[in-house]
Amino acid sequence: MKKYLPSLVWYEPFEPFGYAFIRFGAGAILAAHGVGRLFYGVSTAELGILKGLSASSVGGFELAAGVLLALGLLTRPVALLFALEWLAIALATPVRPPATNWFMQGATPHYPAFVAAFCLAFLIRGGGFYSLDRLIGKEV
Repeated sequence: MKKYLPSLVWYEPFEPFGYAFIRFGAGAILAAHGVGRLFYGVSTAELGILKGLSASSVGGFELAAGVLLALGLLTRPVALLFALEWLAIALATPVRPPATNWFMQGATPHYPAFVAAFCLAFLIRGGGFYSLDRLIGKEV
C-alpha cells in the first residue's frame, strides 16, 4: 500500500497495534475519570439528565467499564453505555454566550463530544484484533 507520508515508514511494524493502543488509552482515561468520581468526590453536576445518580455509582461504572474497554472485553455494550453517558454530558454543557458559535467555546464542550465520538467508533468497530473479545471468540 502506498504511504501518504513516506517519512512515517518507521510506523509500519506498529500499525497492527494502533487501534488496540487507542482503545486501551481511551479506556485508561475513562477509568481514571471514574477513580476521580469514586474516591475523590468529583461532583456529578455536569451529567445533565443523569445528575440524579450518585457520584459513587457513576464513578464505579466508569472505573469498571473503563477497565473493560481497555482490555477489549464486552467492548460494544460498554462503548454504547459510555457513548450515551458522554452524549448526555455533551448536551448538558452550556453554550455561553448564546450567540457564540459552538466551535469557538474552547475545550469545555468539545471534550465530552470527543469522548462520545470515540465511544461511537468503538461501538461500530468493536474490540479489534487485539482484544479479549476476540480471544474468547465473541468477535470475529
